[in-house]
Order: sequence, then structure tokens, then C-alpha cells
Amino acid sequence: MATKVATKLRGKKMVRKEISTDTQIKRAIREVVQADKAVSYPIAGYKGLEVRIRPHKEGADATSDFRHRYTHPITGKRPYMTLGQYPALSLADARQYHNDNMQLLAKGTDPIEHREGKKQKELTERQNTLNHFINEWRDIQASKNLKKRTIKNLEELVRPIEKQLGHMKVTDITPSLVIKFINSIQKTNTYKGLRVRTLLKSILQIAKAHMVIEYNPASDLQGTLKRHTSKHRPALSNDVTAFAKLLNEIEQLDDASQLYNKRILQLLSLTFTRVGDLCAMRWTDIHWLKKQWQFKPQKSGNRGDMVTSLVIPLAPQALAILKQMQSLTGDSDYVFHNARRKKEPYHHPQAINKVLNSDLMNNGQGYKDIHSPHGFRSTAKTMLMERLGYDELITELALGHRMLNAYGTAYNRMTGLEQRAKMMNDWANYLDDIKAGKFDNVIHADFKQQAQKQS
Repeated sequence: MATKVATKLRGKKMVRKEISTDTQIKRAIREVVQADKAVSYPIAGYKGLEVRIRPHKEGADATSDFRHRYTHPITGKRPYMTLGQYPALSLADARQYHNDNMQLLAKGTDPIEHREGKKQKELTERQNTLNHFINEWRDIQASKNLKKRTIKNLEELVRPIEKQLGHMKVTDITPSLVIKFINSIQKTNTYKGLRVRTLLKSILQIAKAHMVIEYNPASDLQGTLKRHTSKHRPALSNDVTAFAKLLNEIEQLDDASQLYNKRILQLLSLTFTRVGDLCAMRWTDIHWLKKQWQFKPQKSGNRGDMVTSLVIPLAPQALAILKQMQSLTGDSDYVFHNARRKKEPYHHPQAINKVLNSDLMNNGQGYKDIHSPHGFRSTAKTMLMERLGYDELITELALGHRMLNAYGTAYNRMTGLEQRAKMMNDWANYLDDIKAGKFDNVIHADFKQQAQKQS
């Protein structure tokens, strides 16, 4: 029969007795709350196992913990090991933990040291999973102050990595596993698969930097993945008659329903900038006296071949369009202000694609796979060189590209604004001419002679 120990609590006589059922624990909790003093009750049949009940200061409840007091197999000390809180840890579970501890002690192993070692191992394993390094990679990206669009694109790439490989230890990720993973993505999108592989390589490189792995399994996979064949965006670069037709169709768009689309398409043909930059054009970036548009291209932070800021000389035809827009949106931040878009309150670039591909254009057939908003860039470059005689250097500068080719690094700081201003005016006048049906103003450029001058 259980030994009874008399204890006085607040003038009341309470008995600390061994417990063998849940009902007895609950009754003991009520008694301790009433007495408002902590008491430990031994668990019947399990030496050293007890439930410690501590009333809350408010006196309305109590906290109950299972503890195991044992003798250390080496030092002989008598530590307490907290097993868990009741009722989250049941009486049956506490008894099982006690049995487990006794088995460890029989082998000369201290239960507390064993538990801490197990926790440390689990922590180390969690820190060695790919998810751990994905989170570290995210922290690095957050420190770069990236644009929202860039962050969104990166998250789309990291999502399949996180879903399929995130739970794995990086030491278990092999080149063959990476190849299988990337091939599964390339079944539907070859280019995306290659981009995911590049991102995975960057994440695993962090693990390598921490010396968790000695070799990056996403490296040196040439020949094992599908190659991506780049497809140029459609453009009417070599058909001046068809391009003139497109320009006239833009002119005939309705000002009432297609005002923004019409003006943006007109400016795209005159400035040949990227459609995203043009839709996000700000009034503060327009310098009327200098006749210039100065801005930071949206892709400047992601492309090593793009300048960080760009100045576009504005021809009189472009300035006239902006004057028309000034009377409409001059009080707004953006030239093509759209109050319905809260985060980016300007005209959506996708709308330009839609109108080009719609039945409003090309005799109801649209220009899908024939000419795109980006196509104005390649068309302008081709015709400026082949029909107006401008060299590659000046056209590349106009496109906002860094000169990293045979011209040398000295040209990186060159702006060529004076020459480009003349070129933009010549280009605007040339567009007016071909819209009017004048196609005889072709200058046959002597590229060999120009190359000799450059050297």
C-alpha cells in the first residue's frame, strides 16, 4: 500500500500520496490550487517519477510537470529531468519515458545528456537541409533591395526547389538527383528548367561556403540537360513597307478608347525603348528644355549588359505627343497614369501586346508572331544601320546597352548624346516619310569604311 506523507499547507492537513490514475492527478491539482502551494506526488510503481503541481499566482489554475529524479551513472549526483507537462504528456507517456530512462541508465548513459545530444543532432540535421540554405539565400536577396517584379520571378523559380528538395539534407543531394529534378521541369519548359538549375546551384553554393558539402552537385551538368534555343521576339525588321503599314494603323487607332495604347505605340516607334519603361514613364524624368527623357531602366539591376541610367533624346514628334498627354495627366506622377492599379499606378504593358495582337490591327489578323512591342527595338536598330547609315556603336548606346564588345571598355562611359539627338530626329523624320509612302530615302552604309574609322 502507498506510503502516506502528512503535509500541512496553509493550516490544512493534506496527504501527499502516490498516484496511479489520471483521476488522482486531477484531484491533486484541485487540492493544490485550493491550498495555493506547490506539491510533488510520486507515481506509484515508478521509482523517482513524480508529478509536480504548482498553483498559478492568480490561484485559478496550476501547472503540472512530470519529473524523473535519478542517480547519474558516473558522478552519482541526483538531477531532476523534466519529461513534459500534463495533460499534454499523459501519465502513460510519462511511465514510458521513465522506462526509457532506466534502460539508458542500465547502459551507463545519462538521460539528460542523451536528450541534449539528440536535440543537437536534430538541430544540426535541420540546419543541413536545403530549406535552411534556401532561407539563408532569401535573406541575401532581401539585403539587395530588389524590385518587386524581380522578387516575384525569383520566388517562382525557388518554389519547385523548395517543394521537391527542400526537406532533403544537402549531403544527400547528388548530381543524378539534380539532373532528374531539372529534367522533370524541362518536360514542360526547357528555359525555366535551366533557370531553376542556376538558382539551385547558387543555393547549394551557400552550403558549400559553410563547408557542409565539398562539391556542388548542381555544377558541371553540361550535356545532361536540354539546351534552350533562344527565340527572337517578332519584329518587322526587314520589311519597310509592312512596317510603314503598322505605323499608319497605329495612327488610325481611336483616340477615345485607345488613347494610351495609341500614344505608347507611337512613342515606342520613336524612342524604341522597352515597353515596361515607357508605360512607367514619369513626368519628373522629362526635361523639356534639354529635349530629353532621363530614367533608370527597369532591367538595369538584373542585366550586366544594361546601363544603370539612360538618356533618350526626344525628337519634335515625340515631344508633341508628350505635350498632348501633359494636358491629361500632367498633375499625376506618371505620363500614362492608371488609378485602378494601386501598386503600379500606370498603364499595364500587357495592354500594348493585346492591342497589337487584336483584330484592330493588320486587317483584322493582328500582329501575333509578326511584330511585338519589343520588336520596335530590333526594327529601329536594323533600319538605322541598313537604311540610314548609322553604325552599331551609336545604335547600341541608344538601346541602353553597355559596350562590352570589340569597341573596348573605353566606350562604356560614352553617351554620344549629340550624335544620338541627330539620329533620333533623322529616325522620326524617316518614319514620317515611310508613313507617307516615301521609300526611296535609303542610304547604303559602308560598314567596312566605318570599321576602319573606328579603329
